[in-house]
Amino acid sequence: TAYEILSGLVGSEMCIRDGLIAGRTNALLWGNLTPNFSLELVTSNRTSVMAGAFYSLDQNPLDCSIKGAEAQVRYWVSGRAMVQSFIGLGIQGMRYDATFSDTHHFGDAVGTGMVYGYVLPLGKRFNIEFSAGISLMWYREKRYEKGLPAPGDYNTTGHKVMPMGLGISCTYIFK
Repeated sequence: TAYEILSGLVGSEMCIRDGLIAGRTNALLWGNLTPNFSLELVTSNRTSVMAGAFYSLDQNPLDCSIKGAEAQVRYWVSGRAMVQSFIGLGIQGMRYDATFSDTHHFGDAVGTGMVYGYVLPLGKRFNIEFSAGISLMWYREKRYEKGLPAPGDYNTTGHKVMPMGLGISCTYIFK
């Protein structure tokens, strides 16, 4: 069965929670009209992996379009995956198009970081997850004044400390 194959890949006797799969969406991103979805797979008593994607609509409250993906490896401090506190190491990448203070930014960013989160169970299959973290993002962008033509190539590169994994997420455990 799939359970036995996964157990062989992990290389250990699996507990009852291993192999659980959960789907999640971040309500904070929806606040900016950015649909998003991620899946999480429990790999052992204390670990899970999560991968997701997000894509903002052209017209949103922050006048900022983002498209990207993220992945995390999570260590569950409580000893039970998808219960209480976790610490995650992650990577994220995105393309953005935004205007702030009459300056237009169009570019790409990628980075790694750390996330802390807490899961509050609402029932057998539903959870609310609160998370926040920090990352070091490398970026390249076309930066130009609003109303001027866009430059032909990227004209700004650098690194910035940015938030990572900031969210209030609704989770459903498929099993």
